[in-house]
Amino acid sequence: VRYTPSANWSFRAGRIGISAYAAADSRHIDYAHLWVRPPQELYGTVAFNNLDGVGLSYFSNNPDFNWSATVEYGQHRQTGEIAAANQDYRTKLDDVLSLSLALDQDEWQWQLSYAQVGGLTVQHDELLSSLQAQVKGVADLGVPGISTDARQVYDYLTVNNEPVNYLQAAASYFDGRWCFESELFKISADQESIPQGVGGYALLGRAFDNITPYAMYGRVKQSNPRYRSTSDWGVLNPALVQLQQGALLGIDSIRIDQSTYSVGVRWDLLPNLALKAQMDHVEIAPYGYGLWAASGEGIVKSRDAQVYTLNMNFIF
Repeated sequence: VRYTPSANWSFRAGRIGISAYAAADSRHIDYAHLWVRPPQELYGTVAFNNLDGVGLSYFSNNPDFNWSATVEYGQHRQTGEIAAANQDYRTKLDDVLSLSLALDQDEWQWQLSYAQVGGLTVQHDELLSSLQAQVKGVADLGVPGISTDARQVYDYLTVNNEPVNYLQAAASYFDGRWCFESELFKISADQESIPQGVGGYALLGRAFDNITPYAMYGRVKQSNPRYRSTSDWGVLNPALVQLQQGALLGIDSIRIDQSTYSVGVRWDLLPNLALKAQMDHVEIAPYGYGLWAASGEGIVKSRDAQVYTLNMNFIF
C-alpha cells in the first residue's frame, strides 16, 4: 500500500522494495539497464531486496538540486542454495533498518545508504543440520584440542540472530550519449562465517544512435580470513576425518572472492525493445566460490570462467 499525501511525502506499507542499493527497484527489469544482468559482485551478495514492513520517503522536488531521504523498517524471509554443497537454506532477517539519501543534479545522481540487520538467522536442510549436530557432539566430548577446534567449527556453522551492517555509495551520469554507473559497498558482521567484505563495480557506455557499447568491471573481496582447523579429528577416530572435511567445506563454500571484466553492446531495435550481448571474464580466487557450484576439491584453487549471454528485453 502506498499513500502520497503531497508531492513531498510518500508512505508505504506491506512488501516494499528497499532503497539501500541503486538498482534495488529495477534490478529485475533488464530493459532499464545497459547490462545483461546486475553485477554479481554486488547484487549476488545482497541478502535481501525487499522488506515486509513500512517505509517513509521525503522528496525535495527542487528543480536545481533535487534530493530525497528514505527510511524503511521491516523483516525479510528468503530461501537459497549453497552451490558447492548442493544444499538449500532459509534466511530470516529481523529488525532491518534502512536509511538512504539520494541527490540529483542535471546529469548526475548520487546515493549514500546504510542498512542494519538486527538479527540474521540461517536454517539449513537436513544434511547440514545433521552435520552441525555431529560437530557439536565432537565438541561436547571434552577432548583437549580436538573438542576446542570442533566448538569453533560449530560456532562458524551456526548463524543465529547475528547483526549485519551494509554501507553503500553510488554515483551515475547520463547525458544522452555517455553513461557511467558505479557502486561501492562494505558488508560487516561479528560472526565471521557470514560472507562479508568490500567491493563494487563501475560501468561506462557510449551511445551511437541506437547502439550502445559498454564495459564493466566488478570486484568483491572477503575481509575476514578463512577458518583454519587447529587439530586432526582423525586422531580421535578415523571416521571423523570425513566429518571434519565436510564441516570445513560448509564454511569455505560460502566465501565470495572474485573479479569480473565485462564488455557488451545494447541495440535498441524499437522504443520498447532492446537486444543485448555481453561477454564476462570472471577470475575466482581460491576459496572464493560462493556464487558458483564447485566441488570441495575445486574451491581450493583459482579459476577463470567465461560467460557469453545474448538476450532480448522489452517493456509493454
